[in-house]
Amino acid sequence: MKRLVFLLTMVVAIASLNAQETRRRERMTPEQFQARQQEYLTKVAELTEQEAKEFFPLYFEMKQKQKAIQDEAWKLFREGKNDNAKEGSYKEINDTFTESQLNSARLEKSYLEQFRKILSDKKIYKIKQAEMGFRTNMVRDMWRPRGEGGGAPSRDRQRRHNPDIKM
Repeated sequence: MKRLVFLLTMVVAIASLNAQETRRRERMTPEQFQARQQEYLTKVAELTEQEAKEFFPLYFEMKQKQKAIQDEAWKLFREGKNDNAKEGSYKEINDTFTESQLNSARLEKSYLEQFRKILSDKKIYKIKQAEMGFRTNMVRDMWRPRGEGGGAPSRDRQRRHNPDIKM
């Protein structure tokens, strides 16, 4: 009887560990993320090798500046979680957060002129479209259990975001 209880306990423990491992995601380094994003955007927007070579350093420079703007806003935004925050603090948080979104959009608009020197407006549009598809795929893959496709993007879903992509 003791052996049976021990054996059942071990089976449950192993199954539990296996379930946890199934849910655990491999962490991507920022460089891996950037490379994956560049590959995806290049394919979807149908950039030539030369266009990609000129475009992506500028694109990732813009993204890095936008991230710095957003990080500052989120830092202040997290202060709102403090139960001791006063109403005036929330006003500042909301104003700062909204202002950071505007600053990020202004920054992107300033880079748009530089992008136009490298890419056609159609390809810039395709980049924007691909960014949305890439984000959607990344979020979906992050929450998909490994047993349901191993985190690989659904080809049908990717085609709905961009029917031209052959994956």
